[in-house]
Amino acid sequence: MVVEKDQVRAEIVGVARKIFTRYGFRKTTMEEIAAASRKGKSSIYYYFKSKEDIFRAVVEHEAAELRTELYRAINSKKDPIERLKAYVMFRLYNIKTVSNFYAALKDEFLEQMEFIEEIRQRFDEEELSVVRGILETGIREGAFKINNPEIGAIAISTMLKGLELPLFLNKYKRSEKEKLLDDLIRVIFYGLIKRG
Repeated sequence: MVVEKDQVRAEIVGVARKIFTRYGFRKTTMEEIAAASRKGKSSIYYYFKSKEDIFRAVVEHEAAELRTELYRAINSKKDPIERLKAYVMFRLYNIKTVSNFYAALKDEFLEQMEFIEEIRQRFDEEELSVVRGILETGIREGAFKINNPEIGAIAISTMLKGLELPLFLNKYKRSEKEKLLDDLIRVIFYGLIKRG
């Protein structure tokens, strides 16, 4: 019975994800989720307490998906430099593909929901941990010369967050984005100062 309940919850989350993606949290109603799930509204309330509860499940599902894909991308590389490049590329290209999770990270309206801050904080901590781990490995292997991997991780994460909007909300062509990302990676790896 528990397996069946989990399966129905997963189906509702899958349907709700599409609706939230299309209309956003504010414009989505429980009636729409129920109709799209082919269930009565009272049946939806049996599995979820509220629209916020469903949205939380959707956001957590997308976060887990993103995390799995991120680890797959960086773990496919052995060299720390290539792992950091893979991380930067993945982070900038894929964060927007999970639109409800991205909205949870960025939408000020959603801040009033208690769980949003928890999700944002967990994402920030995980992101710092991943980057710090790559930097620490690179230091051990002699690929990176950095005094404090924690500060390096904070700098890289902050830089990437700041670049999300200019790079991806502007209508750059893919080839232009690739050039911009190449420059970004060059700055991260080699800095701005010309060396003799």
